[in-house]
Amino acid sequence: MESTFSKQSRNEALDNFKFSKDDCCNISFLQGYFYRDQLSKDDEKLVHKPDIIKSAKVVKKLMSRYDIDSYVVDREQEGKRQVTKLYITEPESVQRLFLLQNENNNCNKCITNYLVGVFVSDGILVDPQKDYHLEFTYTDENLAKNLLNTLKFAGFDFKLTQRKSSFAVYTKNSQTIEEFLVTVGAQSSCLELMGDKMVKDIRNHQNRLTNCDAANIAKTVKAGQKYIKAIQKLIETELLYDLPEDIQELAQLKLENPELSLDALGKMCSEPMTKSSVNRRLQKLCAVAQIEE
Repeated sequence: MESTFSKQSRNEALDNFKFSKDDCCNISFLQGYFYRDQLSKDDEKLVHKPDIIKSAKVVKKLMSRYDIDSYVVDREQEGKRQVTKLYITEPESVQRLFLLQNENNNCNKCITNYLVGVFVSDGILVDPQKDYHLEFTYTDENLAKNLLNTLKFAGFDFKLTQRKSSFAVYTKNSQTIEEFLVTVGAQSSCLELMGDKMVKDIRNHQNRLTNCDAANIAKTVKAGQKYIKAIQKLIETELLYDLPEDIQELAQLKLENPELSLDALGKMCSEPMTKSSVNRRLQKLCAVAQIEE
């Protein structure tokens, strides 16, 4: 059974996905989202079963840009359970989606949007309090192998295993999971995972980490989540671009590297800043975004 943390992470990635002005990026998202459906040129109908209702509605809206007609049924009885279904029943629309699925998209953001689509549709994350595990499971071995190659091309260390009649592309490496979550736009989930990991490390290595205070770590993680929330809000409202360039640069660095300390972030700036300078600027971001404790 999928963990609450898993759906939370996938919902966050979906919430942070924005339709692009570049068709190639939108199409890449759709390619990832419908990856497991594997349309063929002879298909006249598609029934996609998303477990996140909101994703079906977002995808329906995005496909309408490309004259692909679809409709969503929130709860349709299937056996003893009710499922959400995304229907494309017009052959012309199915063929339009098929053609989009086979386009080659090569801009820098395309592979990221593709992975967002795959994650929102197929990703499964174990609750980090129990284990570190992210996987994508398919009944077709070729689907699993192709996704594995894509993930490796993108720089992620995943493995492939067979379980009876299915094939799982997975990683148990917490750092790989963190990097993946940041890439697909689930920064807050990444910070939550890191916080759980730090608390777990404290419990497992108390003798070596006697100077670490779990409360301070939790406070640091909470602050990190606040900064990410503020930055995302400022980007959505375009207020970020009215701020000085050094603050814009710092905001981008924090968004891309949520795990780094204030000291490390300061050293990454084009004009290095002290820890206190970084802290002041992050606090200003929160003030402008009206994000409180």
